[in-house]
Amino acid sequence: MNDIQCPYCGEGEEICHDDGYGYEEDKVFNQECGSCGKTFTYTTFISYYYEAEKAPCLNGEPHDWKPTATYPKFATRMNCKMCDEDRVPTPEEKITYKIPSYEEYVKENGQDTK
Repeated sequence: MNDIQCPYCGEGEEICHDDGYGYEEDKVFNQECGSCGKTFTYTTFISYYYEAEKAPCLNGEPHDWKPTATYPKFATRMNCKMCDEDRVPTPEEKITYKIPSYEEYVKENGQDTK
């Protein structure tokens, strides 16, 4: 995939970003054209793309809480799949999802992770 066209010969060029070269904005970079051999300059512009999704939980409906896939399991948090909020699991959720307490984890696995 070509990033830019050479301003001399019009051939497509891929910008060389070896070691992060050419990513900084507001700076002039140069590169030699692989087709005609002439050196040209270029500047980098970064653009952002946003995508909107409904989040009913932010408008009065319940959150969609799911446990995170975490190791060790005692560190599991609950994450809303709609708004990305997270929180500590309730005692009921700990039972439902078999999330041990830190003490239960150490007792079962024999290792202290703190």
